[in-house]
Amino acid sequence: MRTYDEPIHVLFTEEPRQFIWRDRLLLVKEIQGRWSRATPWWSGSQARALRGDAVDDVEPDPLAEREVWRVEAGNGRQRGVYELARTVNAEDWVLQAVLD
Repeated sequence: MRTYDEPIHVLFTEEPRQFIWRDRLLLVKEIQGRWSRATPWWSGSQARALRGDAVDDVEPDPLAEREVWRVEAGNGRQRGVYELARTVNAEDWVLQAVLD
């Protein structure tokens, strides 16, 4: 598994339908799983400020629930398995990982 945490654009209607990653449109062929997890406290703005990391003005709640979707997606030539994540009821999508 390769991890990325790169922002992506997702067409979402009850589940992810397609997404754009690195200027490529990928169509979701199959939903392999969905789960929720709490955002780790150490990724919040206060923890990053204590470490001396840059802190964004607008951030998700550090205790907000995240939902992760594992999908098989492709664009005709190639297919892969991707983990897409966002804060519940928000549109802050990231490509969390690509499974090998």
